[in-house]
Amino acid sequence: MSEDHSLQELKAGNEAAWARLHQEHFPRLWSTVNRIINNPALSDDVLQQTFIKAYREIERFSGQAQIGTWLYRIAVNQALDAVRKQGRLSRWLSFFSPVAEGEGVVALPEMPVAPGSSTGLERSDLAREITAAMAELSPEHRAVVQLRLVDDLSLEETAKLLHCKTGTVNSRLHYACEKLRGKLKNKLSEV
Repeated sequence: MSEDHSLQELKAGNEAAWARLHQEHFPRLWSTVNRIINNPALSDDVLQQTFIKAYREIERFSGQAQIGTWLYRIAVNQALDAVRKQGRLSRWLSFFSPVAEGEGVVALPEMPVAPGSSTGLERSDLAREITAAMAELSPEHRAVVQLRLVDDLSLEETAKLLHCKTGTVNSRLHYACEKLRGKLKNKLSEV
């Protein structure tokens, strides 16, 4: 089905079209949102609000971007708003929290392991270190790390989703990586 035809069906309020949109995009959106806010229950709420907002604003969507990109932008913005409302980074758990596959969620790819290194306790220790380092990033920096490094979106896509310039994305990513590198320097040299 073409993007234009899908958009027409969505604007007409076709329930089957909305169900297809939800089915197609929910797993990736949920995974991204949960990695930004790291709270499964809140992620569910944010995604529900995302689809409600999309339904209410579909008439204003001009089709200049793909529907999925537009929906993704709404989800990321809703997630960042939820974090701002929470106002407490201490409630954030791990950016790399394990997500079981088969639960309708796209799991993170396996972390690369250097030849000859262990994948046991050292890896779980590293995951805890990453968790602690990520907890210290601002929501904006977490979002950039998620979109650029985990979701592998282009610089331009990330800038559009976050409503900022590409230079801002690069700057946020640079500072986030520097902060992570500083926090993880000793741990990474042990692996």
